[in-house]
Amino acid sequence: MRAARLLVVLALVLVGLATPATAAVPFPRIDASKFVYVQGQTFAVYKANIDSLERNAQLRPKGLNDVLASANRKGRPLCHGTHLKAGLGPKGFCWQDGEDDDKNAWIPQGLTGSGDAQAGGTVGGKRIVAASWHTPGDTFTRVSFLDEKTLAYRHVLLVEPHLSGDFKAISSHGDGLSWYGDYLYLMQGSVLRVFDLRHFWAMDTAPEHVGRNGDGRFSARYHAWALPQVGAYWYQGGGCGKVTGEKPCSASLSLDRGTSSFVTVEHVAKGGNGRLVRWPIDPATGLLRAEANGSVRAVEAFASPVWAMQGAVSHNGYVVVSGACVQHAGKPVDLPSCLHGGVPGQTVSQLTEAPVNNQNLSYWPATGELWLMNEQLRERVVAHIPWRTLTGK
Repeated sequence: MRAARLLVVLALVLVGLATPATAAVPFPRIDASKFVYVQGQTFAVYKANIDSLERNAQLRPKGLNDVLASANRKGRPLCHGTHLKAGLGPKGFCWQDGEDDDKNAWIPQGLTGSGDAQAGGTVGGKRIVAASWHTPGDTFTRVSFLDEKTLAYRHVLLVEPHLSGDFKAISSHGDGLSWYGDYLYLMQGSVLRVFDLRHFWAMDTAPEHVGRNGDGRFSARYHAWALPQVGAYWYQGGGCGKVTGEKPCSASLSLDRGTSSFVTVEHVAKGGNGRLVRWPIDPATGLLRAEANGSVRAVEAFASPVWAMQGAVSHNGYVVVSGACVQHAGKPVDLPSCLHGGVPGQTVSQLTEAPVNNQNLSYWPATGELWLMNEQLRERVVAHIPWRTLTGK
């Protein structure tokens, strides 16, 4: 068995892939100075477009409480196994039985909640979970808002407003999601989209069409609510590249409230060396902290040895990464994921198995909870465990 494993590792090295992370393997720092986002005039342009659209009586802005009050779906107490190590005592929920759990019409990806949004952990007195989903062809993107106490939730379609007095659906994989103050952030590979949770729009639910209909009313592909984009950040010239170059492709997004920063990671399906990058936030505005010319420069970055990273979250200098297990690296998909932990710039090691095809992570400092979510059909869970019990930190 040992000889067979050595042969596998040797083969992977020969094809140019990093070996999977084992106990206490290096997590080296890399130069982040050339990782830079620009924002152009997007915030001003989207504001003008939204102001114009909201002159229509149907699109007068509503708040998150209105969305939650209209919840039409109900989650279930944690109903699937999590593969987490005994003693972690996971709590959480499953999505409503049916399409949200056992069909790929929509696939969950990003995870955040009120524990990110506010230091006290609640918004409007509620603990709220938010998750992003994409369709199989990445044609549409939605976000679910769930009241953790009642498990009632509502799906909201994400849209992009246009000067023409209309809006269109946002096509994305919904890679990562985070929430800071009034702003919801959606990571999309090379683009970070921004939404304002003070601007929900009530939709006509019958039409499949997204935007203005022939009768002058608006719809959002059967959704009762739409949320318009208010700004964006991206790399100069657009696009991104994995592992090398100055434009890391990001597959997740999480908040480190202690350092006022976002953490993004690259997903490398069959190897390690995906980059973990930290981006600064301005607490005064709730937006990214820009330089005088409007650009946003990453403050640090690391090359992760964890295979197939799907998410990472940082707290007090320690990071937890969701990715492939050492024992499963290079094997077919649909096996349990693992959580890995360590100090960037030093080492990282495997901590526990996790749900199959686990995605993004979120840390809620007010309660010390690490939240996680997976996408596996008929095994979909949203769960939280104690950070300290998992990490010893």
